[in-house]
Amino acid sequence: MTYLLPPSRHRANRRFVKAPLVVALVAASQGLYAQEGALEEVVVTAQKRAQNLQDVPISIQTLSTQKIAELGIQDFSDYARMLPSISVQPPAAGGVGFYPVYMRGITTGRDGQATTSQPSVGMYLDEQPITTIQGNLDIHMYDIARIEALSGPQGTLYGASSQAGTIRIITNKPDPSGFSAAYGLEGNMVDGEDSGYTAEGYINAPVGENAAIRLVAWKREDAGWIDNKRGTRTFPGLASTTADDITLDNAAVAKDDYNTVETTGARLSMLINLNDNWTITPQAQYQKQEGKGSWGEDLSDFVEGDSGVTHFKDEFTDDEWYQVAMTIEGKISNFDVVYAGAYLDREVDGSFDYSDYSYWYDTVYTTGYYADLHFLSSGDRAAPNQFFDDAGTRIMSGARFINDDGYEKTSHEIRISSPQDARVRFQVGAFYQKQEHDFQQRWVVAGLAPSMWPNQGTDEKFKDIVYLNSLFREDEDEAYFGSVSFDVTDNLEATVGARYFKPEVTVEGFYGFGLGFNGVWSGTGEAQCATQDDWKGKPCKNVEKGISESDSVYRANLTWKISDDHMVYGTWSEGYRPGGINRKPSAGEYTSDFLTNYELGWKTTWADGRLQFNGAAFMQEWEDFQVSFVGANAITQVDNGPTADVNGFEGQIQWLPVDALNISASFMFLDSELQSAYCAGCGGDNSENAWAPTGTKLPISADFKGNLVARYSFNLGGFDAHVQGAVSHEGKRNSDLRVSDNLVKGEIPSNTFMDIAAGIRNDQYAVELYVSNLTDEDAALYYTSQCATGTCGTQNYGVRARPRTVGLRWSQEF
Repeated sequence: MTYLLPPSRHRANRRFVKAPLVVALVAASQGLYAQEGALEEVVVTAQKRAQNLQDVPISIQTLSTQKIAELGIQDFSDYARMLPSISVQPPAAGGVGFYPVYMRGITTGRDGQATTSQPSVGMYLDEQPITTIQGNLDIHMYDIARIEALSGPQGTLYGASSQAGTIRIITNKPDPSGFSAAYGLEGNMVDGEDSGYTAEGYINAPVGENAAIRLVAWKREDAGWIDNKRGTRTFPGLASTTADDITLDNAAVAKDDYNTVETTGARLSMLINLNDNWTITPQAQYQKQEGKGSWGEDLSDFVEGDSGVTHFKDEFTDDEWYQVAMTIEGKISNFDVVYAGAYLDREVDGSFDYSDYSYWYDTVYTTGYYADLHFLSSGDRAAPNQFFDDAGTRIMSGARFINDDGYEKTSHEIRISSPQDARVRFQVGAFYQKQEHDFQQRWVVAGLAPSMWPNQGTDEKFKDIVYLNSLFREDEDEAYFGSVSFDVTDNLEATVGARYFKPEVTVEGFYGFGLGFNGVWSGTGEAQCATQDDWKGKPCKNVEKGISESDSVYRANLTWKISDDHMVYGTWSEGYRPGGINRKPSAGEYTSDFLTNYELGWKTTWADGRLQFNGAAFMQEWEDFQVSFVGANAITQVDNGPTADVNGFEGQIQWLPVDALNISASFMFLDSELQSAYCAGCGGDNSENAWAPTGTKLPISADFKGNLVARYSFNLGGFDAHVQGAVSHEGKRNSDLRVSDNLVKGEIPSNTFMDIAAGIRNDQYAVELYVSNLTDEDAALYYTSQCATGTCGTQNYGVRARPRTVGLRWSQEF
């Protein structure tokens, strides 16, 4: 992040626009600063109205414009590390794309596939939801007003994908009162080898007295540190001889530091004050990330040394999306009215080495090139069904997995709020969204005989495809929500809220093999189709399923304002995640799962505004949670599992011991366990048959996660100077819910990251030298593999954070 100048120095933040609601939003976008010698007053819109953070009865962790700049936050992984309530599964392939994100430990660790559960955490860009079916967008963090992480169920206000929490990214708004601009440049070197850079800037330009436009753009190149090391892999032939063995060599694709990412994007927004009461804010944003290589280093004995893999095919992920949105705000009589609508289009294309999958299934289950051996009645082995080319020669030229995912998302919300100074206040609204996911996922072996393709070679678009998922998924969500607040006394407020929702999910298309395997694979492929006719560009249709539900969730809150500086609250709230269907025709549906939260929280300020201590203790019950598992024919499916309890304590501390020193800390403690055994199809048997017995911890989230930041400011030769240190820690955690898989993979180790920075600035310029990951922490953040643990065994990949990085930032404001 190169936007180094503090928000109080930005010209655009020293002025106000005409519309009252926008005044509140501009104030909220940067925070209002108290008098010298006190902590800043942060304004948030978590309850869909502007409020002082210390008055909001929700556990919220925020990162303001100033904090984002000071911590050098550029992307999702940066701010997730500084928000203890969040845990993630970083992508291994391509380094970009889908980041399954979880809050307060609500995870089974097996999410993120195209036909499985929706996310349990919602993400918003301003007023618009941007969570797609497989995961969130990774937005470059420049000219961002703040990030709000709302912990716990937010279902009554934010809906389906806010079961466990909500993340909101609030952008800086256009300012009609005057011109302003800034730019930033950064150069860095990773691990003493590869280099990267960032260039970013914004322009805010008034258009007359009542309108303004704001243009933001960025270009970023992330350096690599994973080596695709030179190596070979031998695929065994028939067991009786080695003459049929095939050995692959990756000389053509071996390369050092091959996991790079290039990010390009822009955002254009406009603010129009129609009059003193009505404002329109249209916005368009575009971003493309081109990731190459693998972010996971091979942890097995197949690759020598650290930070390396031996892969045999080019690997990349391209994540390209754009969103157009509009927010209309105004008043009808004394009632505030807000409409927010958006359209999101996202394309994620990628190609990955799949040789692990082919090798392990070949050697574990079969003998010879992923062959399915047949046995004669005498017990003798017959010739295997092998991969072969059109001449009948056995092949294994290296396999790859290709995905083309297309998403479209449309959302509309309208809400009406009564005057907030009345003793009884209400808010009502309606919401509708529609998501479409059209995807093709292909397992490809080059040179495959056309008779083995889907449609047996009659259509070139299915060339070399061994296995194909070509499906169309549609998720619709209709909801109505409302809340009522009542001032019981001047210091005691009671609030109740509800949301009625009606989701519908449909999936149709094709999955499986072609007919060229002589019936060996016909249980999941063209043999399931009623006819062999093409269907909307797919070989035929063997999936057509859907589910429709309706239900309600509720929230009740009691807030006691003890004094101007001290508040406590108690909340009972519910969150939900819609049900869905499994692509396998014989597999059943899975229904909505619900999270019930009991929370006691506090917001306190001490020492004449120099110390803040906010926190919450919570108990959560996650009922019949949705969990993915590998079922028959190695096909992932979802079922409703048991119930889990997740209890914890989280807190945030801000301390200004002297004017020159600012210290902040945030942390979370978690304790989770299953209330009954988990085993798909075994009826919750708590015997040795259980995949996870009663008392098993949920995976991915640590028992403790926290961070500490200290920043000291001083005068140096007429410049404002600073030094800063930040440390974050995340404890060890299970890699999988299933005990046997967790034993094979092992626990994800704890990690501790240290960052330091020092810089100077004046009214226009700023320069900063920094070192991130000072100790070169190399602990894996997540484990992944190309196939099920029982098959790929110990050939896992550890996705790690960026190694030690040294960089220089420069910024200028106009």
